[in-house]
Amino acid sequence: MAEHAPVPFLRPQLPPLTEVQRYFTLAEQARFYSNGGPCERLLRERLSDYLDGATCIPVNNATSGIMVAVLGAVHHAGTRGRGLVITPSYTFVATAGSVEALGYRPLFVDVDPDGWQIDPDALERALAEHGDDVAAVLATHTFGTPPPAGLEDRWRALCATHGVPLVVDTAAAFGAVDEAGARTGTRTGTHVFSFHATKPFGVGEAGMVATRDPELARLFDGIRQFGFAEGRVASLPGINAKMDELHAATALTVLDGYADVLAARRSTAGFYRQHLEPAGLRFQTGSAGGTWQAGYLQAPDPAARDALLVAGREAQVGITAYYERPLHHHPAYAHALQENALPVSEALSTCALALPMANDLTDVERSRVVDVVLATVGARA
Repeated sequence: MAEHAPVPFLRPQLPPLTEVQRYFTLAEQARFYSNGGPCERLLRERLSDYLDGATCIPVNNATSGIMVAVLGAVHHAGTRGRGLVITPSYTFVATAGSVEALGYRPLFVDVDPDGWQIDPDALERALAEHGDDVAAVLATHTFGTPPPAGLEDRWRALCATHGVPLVVDTAAAFGAVDEAGARTGTRTGTHVFSFHATKPFGVGEAGMVATRDPELARLFDGIRQFGFAEGRVASLPGINAKMDELHAATALTVLDGYADVLAARRSTAGFYRQHLEPAGLRFQTGSAGGTWQAGYLQAPDPAARDALLVAGREAQVGITAYYERPLHHHPAYAHALQENALPVSEALSTCALALPMANDLTDVERSRVVDVVLATVGARA
């Protein structure tokens, strides 16, 4: 039998330095390499155009971006002195890690079983019980997928009722579109994006905070540069979260060809869905408009998930489990509060799968992925 080359789980792809140099020359000519140089200023303009006029504030990574956004939001809302931040447990550790780094205690709420987004009923209960102690709500767009129509509006309405700011960690969602065709970040609210090398919009280490509120934008801009919101006087608690010129030049280069990146990933995701949904694999509601950092789905049951992980290792196909451990099962967050036993997060974690994805995944490679999955699931039928 012919040998097959391994299919890795992720195969990040950054633009060649020769292409990045076209933009980085602006910084070299100005001898201006950070602190809002020419590449960063141009990137702000182009990101704002992409998000229909939202103010876009580049940062050095999305974890810093979350910290900047939460700090600014609680300062603006007057809730800084409270002790809790509500967030889902079914997400990446950076979400709770940012909360802890700011001195807050996470209060985990459950997600819905179809969209895998914060359950608004759980959020409502948590705010009703703990509202006076909640500094902010840190929601997510799970796996970079926009929530169903009206869901984020409901989060925002609940937060407004309780006088609590909402920040949304949209991580991999740059370029995602909801059911109405609106890009993530173009609507009301604060959204934090990751431009990590493994994200579809991969720059290396970078990110962005986006808002349509001018006052919040001013706060975020100041907080990310040591709190200098008014000249060289630190009027806010700040950190150093600025994006340097080399990463800004890289982001500009990625943006030039990003439509092709999204088209390729959505094509692979469509191929997976076409072949795997009939076999009982379940995809996230709303994911058609996502950016597809990986091929996220749910196995039919925990035993099938475990069998697929074994089959992937044996075939050298990068099938992995993600998120297989909700945050309340990580030792670092064992002290966090929970709104309830988080049954949906528990159930999702036992069946969580992620299939290989790349900008340049070939037809042969994605067919191999599907063949391994179908052979394994079929063998158990």
